[in-house]
Amino acid sequence: MRQLRYFEAVAEELHFGKAAERLHIQQPPLSRQIQRLEEELGTQLFNRNNRKVELTDAGKYFLGEAKEILKNDSRARTTLQAMGEGTAGKLHVSFVYLTLSSAFPDIVGDFMKKFPQVDIVLHDETSLQQITNLIDGTRHVGFLTLNITDIQDLSHVIVQRTFSCAAIPASHDLAKKEVLTLQDLSTIPYICSREAYSQRRVEKVQKKFKEAGLKLKLGMQFQRKHTETIFVAAGMGWTFVDCGSEHIMPEGVVLKQIETESAPLEVAMVWSPDRVTPLVENFLTFYKEHIRV
Repeated sequence: MRQLRYFEAVAEELHFGKAAERLHIQQPPLSRQIQRLEEELGTQLFNRNNRKVELTDAGKYFLGEAKEILKNDSRARTTLQAMGEGTAGKLHVSFVYLTLSSAFPDIVGDFMKKFPQVDIVLHDETSLQQITNLIDGTRHVGFLTLNITDIQDLSHVIVQRTFSCAAIPASHDLAKKEVLTLQDLSTIPYICSREAYSQRRVEKVQKKFKEAGLKLKLGMQFQRKHTETIFVAAGMGWTFVDCGSEHIMPEGVVLKQIETESAPLEVAMVWSPDRVTPLVENFLTFYKEHIRV
């Protein structure tokens, strides 16, 4: 790289003395480095005589290549320095659907604006999938439902607390009520996915209904995540959603409080304490500074 910088200076000045002055070195070592470069390349880069210095055709071609190499070197050094400072690089962040009703999208967007050299890759995953991926290192930071997950030896901080509401069709008679009872909800089908998390929730809901002397009416079950509210809007039943998610509900869905006491759902930002790079540390710090729980 030093030889390339020396070559660039001589090629632009077309004078060894001026190039040496520009580089803050003596002329003899500059001449030796250019000669060594020509020997290594196996071609003459300059025509020299007592009156002037000129680039050969090979020298003219090589000047363009040298400038590109020097530019890439400078960019690589800048990027590596930024990565060391945690202001550049790739960050894999996973999340559960529940976080979309929180400040998560805005905070991530603000982080990307502040650190434009950071490439954030988002992964929509279940809480259990996130635990596995955080442990094996394929994810840097996860946002998962704390209530249903054993986070093992991972570090965490709670970033969201919310209660569950019932999402029901806006056209249903129950939409006229302010608060729904389990008796109300037992009259229409319960919609959910077939994922393991949803199935565990079904068991809990069935138990709650049974304790109240009621039976949960199971409706449509599907494989794909996050489609419950689409079918609710179509009038096919009801489902649980975060009470703060009105702004992401499709048209035709209303949210109603449920007249039963329940613990709030807690979403935690989770990471491996053994894999905290400067970039991960910057993201964690930024997120903690912008949350309100």
